Formats: sequence, structure tokens, C-alpha cells
Amino acid sequence: MRMNHDTTIILKCDDSGRFQRMYICLGALKQGWKQGCMPFIGLDGCFTKGYHIGQLLTTIGVDPNNQMYPVTYALVEAETKDTWVWFLEQLGADLELNNSFGIVWISDK
Repeated sequence: MRMNHDTTIILKCDDSGRFQRMYICLGALKQGWKQGCMPFIGLDGCFTKGYHIGQLLTTIGVDPNNQMYPVTYALVEAETKDTWVWFLEQLGADLELNNSFGIVWISDK
């Protein structure tokens, strides 16, 4: 965060202090999406394996060369309505999406 000033990292723990969720939006990617990417956001989630079993939620944009542009990601305990709402609230605050008019959203569900 010292080198990338506008970075957002949010950790959420349960009542016992055990890791539950983590949201990351790197400042350089955030500014790049705002200044140069098309108004497009792709949403997806995938399973994680290993010590922290859960879901990886991601958002992808499209840059001026029609290439995929990573915007944000989060590691959550499960893919539920609650975790998607939490993820999208953080995304909206980071990208300053006061309303979603003019933005194309795509998802597999």
C-alpha cells in the first residue's frame, strides 16, 4: 500500500478472530479501469483448494486493445448471495459506481 497509494484491502474475520473474507483492489488497476477501460465489468467465481478452501470472486474489465483487464478480487468462504453482495458493495465504492447506467455487466449466472 506504500507503493500503490490508492489500494484497498479489506479483511473480515468472524467473532473468534478467524479469517473469513478478503477483498483486494490494487490502486493502479483501479485508476487504469477508470481512465482507460471500456465501461464493462465481468464477474466470475471459482473454487480454491488447499489450506483455505473457499471461493475466489473476480472482476475483469476490457482495455482499449480488447484485452482482459483484472480489476478486483476477493477470497470468500463460500459463493452465496451474502458474499456476492459484500463483494459488489466494495467494488461499487472502489470504482465510484454511484449508479450502473452505462456499464455492461456480464456473468455466467
